[in-house]
Parts: sequence; structure tokens; C-alpha cells
Amino acid sequence: MQAEQLTGFAWTFDVVHPDPERRQTALETERMYQAEWSRLSSQARVVHQRVAEHDQLSAAMRDAYDLMFAAPIWHYMTSDATPAELAPFARHAVLYLRWETEFPDEWAEHAKSWTAKRLILRALAAHGPTPQTHGDLLALVDAAVRREHRCEDLGYVKVARTLHEPSVRWLIEAALGHPDPLTGLRAGYLAWALDHPAAPVTPASWRAWLRS
Repeated sequence: MQAEQLTGFAWTFDVVHPDPERRQTALETERMYQAEWSRLSSQARVVHQRVAEHDQLSAAMRDAYDLMFAAPIWHYMTSDATPAELAPFARHAVLYLRWETEFPDEWAEHAKSWTAKRLILRALAAHGPTPQTHGDLLALVDAAVRREHRCEDLGYVKVARTLHEPSVRWLIEAALGHPDPLTGLRAGYLAWALDHPAAPVTPASWRAWLRS
């Protein structure tokens, strides 16, 4: 996938638009692409022994997938392109996380995958922020600290290590004063992770930090 193709994915950002009609239109677009991919997939299973026909269906399936919400995200996570070449795709990886954070019910219905969330957070931590994604990532880290824990949220700690440290320290200080004691604990663990950049960020290190 080339960066120029991302113009065809402008609709995906409407999944987090405040206007419910815009969100609904984007969801219907994604449903349409998913339905077409599923239809082709079902046909491919039927004709798998007819090689030429199966190859044609496989190509059609790839074309259908390349229109779906996940296509630029998958490219970001799996391509061996240079960081500069991947940078335009980072916004789509962040968009997946924004969708879960801002409209969790719609995300759960149309795109829920804890594995995808874990891999996206891992890729974002590995590649680091871009000028276009830094602000959104900082807001997502803040949201993860302040909300009730969700599956794979620990990955935000690794992402936070790649962000502008004074900004992360500021949100930590603000969260430490939160009336919910769990918010304070999550902020404290994040501060510890920044203070110990080589330490592993795992459920085990979280539990060890709590015990200490």
C-alpha cells in the first residue's frame, strides 16, 4: 500500500466524528466492505479445488480487503517500509485506539479485537509518535490512566515512554490527585516506568510495583 492511497480512507475518521449521522455513514461503509469480503470468502471455500476460479476470487478478496477500515492499519503493523514511509499510516493505527476510547460500544460491535489493540500499541511504541499522532497518543495515555482498566491498556505505558516526557509527567501529576485511588495507582506505575526505562512493562511488573 502506498501513502497516496490513504486519500480513499478519509471516511474512516468519521467513526470518531461527534455527529452520529457521520459515524453511522462510516459504519455502514465498513459493513458494506466487510460483507463483500465475507461473500467472496464464502465463495472461495466452495471453489477451492477449481484453481483458476479460486485464484480469481482470492484476488477479489484482496481487493475488497484493501478498501476496509483495517487495511492501512495492517500495513502499518506488518510492512517493512522505512519509518518515513510508514508515518502517514500511523494516524490510522491511532484512529483504531481513538475509536475504542471515544465510542467503545460502536467499536465493540464493528471492530473489537484485543489482539489487534495489543499489536497496534506494540507497533506504535516501536515506531514512536509522529507530529500528527503525538497529541492524540498523549490524550489516549491520559484516558487509559483515568478510566477503568480495559484489556491491553498496559500497552499505553510503553507508548508513553516514546512521548514528550514533560507532557507525560504533567498528566501523571494531574492524575495522582484524582479521587479514584486506582487512577492514582495507574499514574504512579506510569511514573515508575518512566523512571526505569529499561524495566519490562508486564502484568508481573505491575503486581511487583503494587507490592512494593
